[in-house]
Amino acid sequence: MIADAQRRHIQQPSTEEGTEVMALVDFNKVRQLFGDKPGEADPELFRELFVLVLSRATDADAYTHPVEIASVQAVVKDELGEDLSDAEVRTAALSKIYESAPLQKYLSDAALKLSHVQRCKILRGLVEVMQADDRISSREAEFFNMVAAALRLSAADAAGLHVE
Repeated sequence: MIADAQRRHIQQPSTEEGTEVMALVDFNKVRQLFGDKPGEADPELFRELFVLVLSRATDADAYTHPVEIASVQAVVKDELGEDLSDAEVRTAALSKIYESAPLQKYLSDAALKLSHVQRCKILRGLVEVMQADDRISSREAEFFNMVAAALRLSAADAAGLHVE
């Protein structure tokens, strides 16, 4: 019941004329993490982190396979209904945002501002991207474990088990 309420709270960006949709690779909400207080589930922060984590995963093993880029694009399109170019995925993977703080710090702070459903969606998207090239390196596994821990998700969450 709570999960249904949280799903309804997650809104897709409007594309109606006269409304502004923030670019997914600007990461404005992520940058604001260090000054904000914990609050309600934030759909913009979710959008940005979803793209950031999935894009970063393409570089987790120091080799970006083209199928991983295509997988990020497909998963983002499926979950967020938005298209990303190859360049946007690569830019997000190597974003300068990592110079100010490691991804783990951003995710730890963001975990307090995202719903459980949002955090699980990020992890499920990550699994899809990591499995795209039919192999998981030890560095990719370490990246996955870091993301799961930083988002404060359990092994049950990581396995996709829905605990009532």
